Amino acid sequence: VLCKDNYPAIPASDVATPLIEFTVLDQHPDFECVSDKMNQFINVFGIYVMATHEASREYVLHTANVLAEYIDNDENGTPDDPEILKYLAENNFVVPVWTDADTVFRETKCGQHFAWGASMYFDHDQWAIGGIAKAGTWDANLEEVWHAVSEGWYRVYPEYFNDKYDDPRDSLLTEAVDAARGGYFEEAPKVYPAEAWYRYFDCPYGCQVHEYFYWITVANIGALDPSITNKCPNEEWSICTKEELRIRDVKAYDLLNNHGFKLPTRI
Repeated sequence: VLCKDNYPAIPASDVATPLIEFTVLDQHPDFECVSDKMNQFINVFGIYVMATHEASREYVLHTANVLAEYIDNDENGTPDDPEILKYLAENNFVVPVWTDADTVFRETKCGQHFAWGASMYFDHDQWAIGGIAKAGTWDANLEEVWHAVSEGWYRVYPEYFNDKYDDPRDSLLTEAVDAARGGYFEEAPKVYPAEAWYRYFDCPYGCQVHEYFYWITVANIGALDPSITNKCPNEEWSICTKEELRIRDVKAYDLLNNHGFKLPTRI
């Protein structure tokens, strides 16, 4: 993916064609009111990365790159799953780059025009400009941008990815979550069963599903490989490679790889 403003481009030998050139706008083309708060806008296949003027241009472009890679992971210039993109674009999902103090904008009349799946905070999140292997640090974009994109997967294919729990057959994703946690828990237990390999304590069931979908996705695309990051294993998640996912989390591996979905496949 090529970007303006002298942002480092991926070597030509490493990408497919055609390439995308991002243009950074200083106004949102459809909602003039948002320009009172933001002045950096990048259209990524119809989904906007939006940022305040304090955010570094390098960071904003980097977030747009990660979003583009999740939408068009095979880099052929078209969305891998048009239905996912259609849902996100029609519902005005955005990825903001801002600070904690800026988040009050979501509750304003103007902010309610948008769907806020996740945020990137330029003042305290981890950023790996050029990629985690090159930068030698984790990149919070891999999680937060995926939380925005995954909203499409929950809604477009509910039989497979629904994040709501109604019964044990609600979706293949919730079945996998329950297996990984050692059982169904509406609220996080104080102590997880010994056989659990996914242990998250900070939120109720729907949020647990979102975090799990992130962990299995980044494991499946190779982002957690200990050869390039020290992010895994950790107290929450211990499956660090696609091969480990295949062996230990059979339901997740099957869901991501054996049902014909065009999910991301590589970091």
